[in-house]
Amino acid sequence: MQEENFEEKKDVQSMSVEDLFLNIQESYSEAQQRSLDENKLFQKTEFFRMDKFGVYRLRILPVAPNPDGTADRKSYEFPVRQMLLELEKPSTGSKATFMYVTVPRATDAGYSVDVIDTYRRVAVDAAKEMEDEKLAEKIAGGSFGGGLKFNYGHAMYVFDLDERAKGVQLLTLSHSQFKDLDERKFKLWQKKLAKNPHAACPISSVYNAYPVEIEKRKNGAKTEYITSIDNESDNDALSVEELNLLMAAPRIPEIIYRYSRYQFEATLEFLKQCDIKYGLQAFETKEVQEAVEQLRSELPKEDSSSFSFDKRTKESKENANNNGISLDDLFNRFDELKGQGLGDKTEEGQELRALIRTFIEQEKLSVRVTRSTTNQDLLDMIEEAFAGAPDSSAPDEPEERKDENPEETPTQRRRR
Repeated sequence: MQEENFEEKKDVQSMSVEDLFLNIQESYSEAQQRSLDENKLFQKTEFFRMDKFGVYRLRILPVAPNPDGTADRKSYEFPVRQMLLELEKPSTGSKATFMYVTVPRATDAGYSVDVIDTYRRVAVDAAKEMEDEKLAEKIAGGSFGGGLKFNYGHAMYVFDLDERAKGVQLLTLSHSQFKDLDERKFKLWQKKLAKNPHAACPISSVYNAYPVEIEKRKNGAKTEYITSIDNESDNDALSVEELNLLMAAPRIPEIIYRYSRYQFEATLEFLKQCDIKYGLQAFETKEVQEAVEQLRSELPKEDSSSFSFDKRTKESKENANNNGISLDDLFNRFDELKGQGLGDKTEEGQELRALIRTFIEQEKLSVRVTRSTTNQDLLDMIEEAFAGAPDSSAPDEPEERKDENPEETPTQRRRR
């Protein structure tokens, strides 16, 4: 071994200064890969949102391969389980205000335990021990109903065919929306295979994909999404430039499975508030605390992010930019409550109203929240604002204030 090291040193010493530089000269492929890696660090993800009613024409993009030609997943989407945490801010007034943080399931991000899943299991058992089956069912259910079950969706990269120059955007479909699209894809694919045994995916292949159309429309008081594949159009082929753009984009798992210390600390605050909301002491149980410490120990030491209710912190600003509430979130929650027969005056209806107010502030919309406007009115006004219509709220009516009489407009959460 020493002889080999000696020979290497001898060879280096015998090299000219030109040879030393030429020996470490970067090749084209190495420079290209370095550029791609560096660009990923500074590239901001654009999120595609269906904020208005109408038809959206999309080009579904395939999952990009690794630089060595291998593929982690031969598909166009990645499943994702996420939850929008609603956190009540500390307040001295009678009006509750909230902030929202989106978190993925920690186990999907590669960690050994998820604190929310652990808390949910413990809380359900505690509610059953209290013989409160209704509470147990609520906790075990979805977040729209006040529960702790993660929402299941599918994330994919797309081009907006009406604004293709915007480049790669990340779209997340609900599981039902995805299944509708997937079923239509398979039906069309089977027809293509009957004519060509080598036919590729009709919605995401590189050269032979058709546009996907998603129509967002109102059906009475409900909002629905109608998906179709426009196989009457010409095939959409991706250019070399677009393929390079897709290769340079952050990998989808890096975005949807990102779990930071900020999200971890926000989760702890959220679960403490869940104890108050549900009238339990599940957070302090041994099982939950062990899960908390286990996950804390697995977080990267270099992650210095920290949760705070202060909007001025760097992490809070990034959360608002990356995990903001979408109009789809509001409509989905409104439809869910309407389906359960829960009106504006219920606890859940008031929570939705707080969510709507936060969205208006987030998007800086000229929509005024007044005492007489219903949640549906507010959603309609938001739609008009996005469509460029003038503010339709009554100018002569006083804006809903944060200190108004709670008896007339209940805003405080009921404690169990």
